[in-house]
Amino acid sequence: MSPSAKFRWGKRTLWWLIGLLGLSGVLLLWRFASPILLGNPFEPPGMAAAHYTTRDVVGDLGGVPVTIPRHFANFVEYEGDPGWGEKRKGPRHERTHQSRLVSFGYDTRFPDMAGESSQELIKDKSSYSIYTTPWISVGITTGNIYPGDGFLDRLTTANIGNVERILKYEQYEPLPEPEHGLTVYAAVGIDPNTKKLYWEHPNAKDIFVHRDKTERVDTYIRCSNRLGVPSQPCTHDFSLEPHMHANVYVSYRRTQLPHWREIQQAVAQQILSFKALPTNAASKP
Repeated sequence: MSPSAKFRWGKRTLWWLIGLLGLSGVLLLWRFASPILLGNPFEPPGMAAAHYTTRDVVGDLGGVPVTIPRHFANFVEYEGDPGWGEKRKGPRHERTHQSRLVSFGYDTRFPDMAGESSQELIKDKSSYSIYTTPWISVGITTGNIYPGDGFLDRLTTANIGNVERILKYEQYEPLPEPEHGLTVYAAVGIDPNTKKLYWEHPNAKDIFVHRDKTERVDTYIRCSNRLGVPSQPCTHDFSLEPHMHANVYVSYRRTQLPHWREIQQAVAQQILSFKALPTNAASKP
């Protein structure tokens, strides 16, 4: 499942649960909402067990050996792990720095980038509402599901300027002025049935794109513009190329969008810090 598909699935599930539990359950729901956005909460037992890992995770992350602290390694999946509805074939292999990772995710507090490494931090995370939380959700995909270098350009081309899209609120045109250093693309036109702007459709999103000096897309962000919702979600995709062959996607509130650059830099540095030291270097005092 692609990162964007995971997010759409998670969002639909989230709203269904809110309707089921009612307003009294919203804060409790938030405690478990971010893992839903990062992965399938009903994965096979082998994958589910990885979420509750009690030790650091090792593996090959996009061509780089890593050791991931346990509180930054939720919903870990390696190549060869059973997928949805599948059973494991053969014994579980011992994980080493050569074991190729496929995906994992975690929550972290911006801007200090603390993880859920203590009861105090876990309590801190649960103390916020979805409208005020500084905690953001991070997901990484790599290995055999990595879409390849340049995927952000392909993603942008596929979603912008495609006049053949059936849903009119997904037909985008660039706005004349940038926002927070990003080129903004929004739905244009008026719905002849409702007489309202397509931009105001409940499912409409704005797309924010940043290009580097060579005009390659290095940041792709989609934010809900659902009116009257102070916790409008954004999904922020970027690549770890050339350091790692990995796609990173971050979820946060739209009110945090002005800090997109700092968020991207902080998350990238955090993931790159998981790089494992050579054996001889790790043994030195």
